[in-house]
Formats: sequence, C-alpha cells, structure tokens
Amino acid sequence: MDVAQFQQRLFAKGRETGCSNMEIYYEQVRSTTVRVSKGEIDAYTIKESGGLSFRGEFDGKMGYAYSEQIDERAIDYLIREARNNAEVMESKENDELFAGSPSYPELSTYSERLAHVAPQTLIDAALEMESVAAKADTRIAMVRSSTVTISGSEVLIANTQGLDCRAKYSSAVGSLSVVAREAGDTTTGEWYDFSLQDFDEINFADIARRAAGEAVSKLNADTIASDNYPVIFRHDAASTLLNAYTSIFSAEAVDKDFSRLKGKLGEQVAGSNITLVDDPLMPHVPAQCAFDAEGHATRRNEIIKEGKLLTFLHNGKTAKKSGIDSTGHASKGGYRGKIGISPHNLYVEPGTASLEEMIANTDRGVMIVQLQGLHAGTNAISGEFSLSCIGFLIENGKVQRPVNQITVSGNLFNVLNEVEQIGKDLRFTGKCNSPSLKVKSLTISGA
Repeated sequence: MDVAQFQQRLFAKGRETGCSNMEIYYEQVRSTTVRVSKGEIDAYTIKESGGLSFRGEFDGKMGYAYSEQIDERAIDYLIREARNNAEVMESKENDELFAGSPSYPELSTYSERLAHVAPQTLIDAALEMESVAAKADTRIAMVRSSTVTISGSEVLIANTQGLDCRAKYSSAVGSLSVVAREAGDTTTGEWYDFSLQDFDEINFADIARRAAGEAVSKLNADTIASDNYPVIFRHDAASTLLNAYTSIFSAEAVDKDFSRLKGKLGEQVAGSNITLVDDPLMPHVPAQCAFDAEGHATRRNEIIKEGKLLTFLHNGKTAKKSGIDSTGHASKGGYRGKIGISPHNLYVEPGTASLEEMIANTDRGVMIVQLQGLHAGTNAISGEFSLSCIGFLIENGKVQRPVNQITVSGNLFNVLNEVEQIGKDLRFTGKCNSPSLKVKSLTISGA
C-alpha cells in the first residue's frame, strides 16, 4: 500500500470513529554508504527508515500517534492510540491544522541521476579519496575513514483541511578523515563536499587534498600566552559558533524568556555590517525546501539587516500568538518529533575580504579553525561561551605556527557587535553558515 492509499483509508476510518480533523506527516529516508580502508571495501550499507505520524481531534482534543508500518493494521492502531492520547491530554491549547498556503515555490530538490548512481561509482570515488590523501604528504600516517553516501528522502504532509504538501530530496556526500604524524605529534584532518544534483560535481581528489592539508597544517602546535587577541573565526569555525546560538532567534525561546533578544525587535542588536538571512529557496544548498513541518510555504527572511533585528523565527502557534503570519520555520525532528522552530538555511551575508586579506590586516592575533566542547561551553540564554579550540598564531600579517591547548571566551552578543571584517568565503554546508569573521578582541587562555 502506498502512502496516498494509506492516507485515504486512514482518514475514512477516522471519520467513521468520529474524528473530523486529521493530519499525517510521512517521512521516508533511504541511503547507500560505502566506506573503504586500505584499498578494500570496509563497509557497504543500505539503510531505509521512516514512518508516519498521525494527529486526530477527538472530542475537542488533539491526540497523537505514530507508526513505522504503512499497512491496514497500522490504521486501527493509529486511531486507537491517538484517541487514548487525546483523552489524557491536559493542555488547554489545542493544535490547529493548517489548510495550506495560497501558493508554494517550485524548487528542484531531487535528482533522478543521483538516485541511479551505480554502486561501483561510489566505491571508486571512496578509493580515489583514500589514494590521493595517502600520497598527498609523507606525513599522512593513516586514512581513518573514506566514505561516500548517496541518500534520498520523501516527505508528505496532508490533512482534512486541504493541506497536501509533497517533496523529494536527494544528495551525495564524500567525506574523508586522516591522521598525520611527525616527530611524535599526531593530528587529524577532515573535509567533505556534496552535490544535490550531479555526482560528477563532487571533486573527490580535492576533498582528499584538503583533508590532508588540514591535518598536516596542525602538526607541532603549541599553546600561546593568555591575553586578549583579535580573533579570526575561519568560515567553518564561525558557522559552528553561530549554529550553537540559533535558538535565540526562535519566537518560542523568546516567549519563554530564553533569549536576550526579547523586546528588541526593530533595535540594533549587531554591528551595521551584519545581515543575517534565512533563505530556504536558495538553489544548491542542503536545507532548500518549499514548505516547513506544518505545511507553511517557506520564503526568504531577513532576521537581522545591517545590525537591526527585524523578526524572529515563527511556526504557526507562535505566529498566531504574535498576531502575524508564520515565517515558515516549523520544524520536526523526524516523523516522531514534536513541532518546534528552527532555521532552514541561516547565514551571515558575506563581505568582500578574502581570508588572506583578513590575515594580512592582523598584526598579532589568532585564527581559529576548530571549536570543541560546544555542548558544555556555550550558554544560549546569556550568550557566554568558553570553548577549547585549535588554530594559528598570526604575527605581522602572516600565519606563524599552529596553536592548540587554548580556550577562547566571550559573548556572542558582543561578537555580533565587534566584527571588524567579514570574509567572502561563505560555504553552505548545513542549516547555519557563515563566512570568516574577524572579531576586534576576545580572551584567549593558554599558557
């Protein structure tokens, strides 16, 4: 039974039991992964997962249930479990089903070409990365992991109010992790790249060389004296830092007093050089999507424009409470998850400076390329952070040597107001992205 047939039968059976308002959220994910080691296939894995969640209104209360099975037996189970769930619900706020947006953007999120890449092509790509990395530098001691994955997914949200949103997604990812050794020192390096449309777009040799370069560049690192330094967060580290604080833009967090941005709409909350955008309509980015987890059409939103806070991220419930339209940011952690709020493709608009120019404009500072301990070292409410990191010492406008055993401390809200220079090296790799950012001064704890 396909999901469309299942939906029809589920809704028909629900009506027979007195359930008038119903919704399903269907998700299916399929992936094929190849991992090689020492010139041989180390793992070849095919995974398929997913299921369907059901919302139904019984006697004025919304109940929930989910199932991994899409068959006749699941229909009675879902209705029974949702009814039982509704009977014990104590919340006075009942979720409302969304009837759909007037129109939806047309996006190209699925590629038949990716779906039919031959297994041997994946194996050859993984072997190529391993081989190129091993030969890239004599200090590469081991390729820890050379992996290629092809994945596809399907999402359907439909309800009795008329909502019917469907989408398919595809992607290919190549990733490599290597170990470098010299004079008793050991470091690691990772890199990856992806395509959403064409496997041939991925340069697997370049992934290998970059991973090797990352590992080798960190060899023979040492700490530095504790002090306040100008700090350049390289694009990947800047993205990691910003990602840890995306909840501060959530209207739900604001409503619960979990964000210092509460009450600051229309106010200057960052430097005038900072514009923060969420754009799920941008082509060729991992988080491209035409609708959110509630079926609201997505759109480009400027969260911060030239330092001024323009909006929070809203789902249907927070938008109704604020008397505005949803910004299309309802999220769901899989078909079993509850509705929340998260960005799709959040990014800092890039500047015009290259990373090399940012380094050249720094007399004495630190460039951070890797942040560690994000879970324990960040506080999204206060904005404070204290994170172990790896990077490079800059003197007289040049990178002098790698540094480790250091900690960078500061406050994100201060960082947003003290960015002196913004790079042009924006790279879209996930839901939160940033170009390199040069910050006026942060505390580095070392020796």
